[in-house]
Amino acid sequence: MVSCREELCYNHFGSADIDIEWSVSGGQQPSPSGATVITYDNNGQPVEMFLPSDGGSLNFGDNGVQSMLIYNNDTEKITLFGISDGPRSVHATSTPGYRPAPQTLASRHPGEATLNTPDMLYAAYIEAVPDADRHEIAALPVDMKPMVFSYTIRYNFEYGFERVTNARGALGGMAARVMLYNGETPDDAAILVYDCRLDNNAVVASVLSFGIPSFVPGEADRGTRENRAYTLNLEVTLTNGKTKSFDIDVAGQLQTQPRGGNITVSGLRIEDSDSGTDSGFDPDLDDWNNNVDIDLPVGGQK
Repeated sequence: MVSCREELCYNHFGSADIDIEWSVSGGQQPSPSGATVITYDNNGQPVEMFLPSDGGSLNFGDNGVQSMLIYNNDTEKITLFGISDGPRSVHATSTPGYRPAPQTLASRHPGEATLNTPDMLYAAYIEAVPDADRHEIAALPVDMKPMVFSYTIRYNFEYGFERVTNARGALGGMAARVMLYNGETPDDAAILVYDCRLDNNAVVASVLSFGIPSFVPGEADRGTRENRAYTLNLEVTLTNGKTKSFDIDVAGQLQTQPRGGNITVSGLRIEDSDSGTDSGFDPDLDDWNNNVDIDLPVGGQK
């Protein structure tokens, strides 16, 4: 878990100097490019400011600050909405997909937007910023909770993997957005598209996601999860230039792994008939009667 420790030194003009110390428990030290801070004054008006990774100065305006949302800046594939509607309305979604969803997958998940996988996102919500007198230093520890989670996906082949030259995947039914103030994922779903790599008799991918829809951290599972469809897709290009697509129901795996985990499917096959070069055209002309020879013009000939 990443945390951001802030120390605020207020002055008479409604501003603060903020020092940021990034730390992580049980993992590699993070190195974000900085943080975005959205402050809300007593009237609910937002001000969005950007800080470098080691902190900086914020100007809260004439009405001061009541609450704050903070998130990391390394979010090229994430877009925020709802900022002007208050801190509990701010939500993040990822950018539109770099390619359309496979038709077979889209038919299983009608109405779901096709999105890219998001960047890693951490966020924190401070509902009530403590008051501080002029030039007083107020320590304000902030835990940046993860809003994005990683799934390791593995497609195992039992036959014909040597005929695969390239692969890409998609996952339908995933959360389309996440609320920054508490990490909740609303009910709307999306299809995520991503690239894969070839491994030993398998296609693998590491897929970032907001998790599954209708998830509230710390609350019991909602019944709507049980009726949701989650479908894993794989498209492979074969040595003969053809493509083959697989669609696999993975609802059982995702219902028990709502925020990251391992998804594995097995038994995939590339049959001999899939990778053959026979086009179905019989070159034997014995049955063709009344053959006519036609001279095709070459170059400038007529």
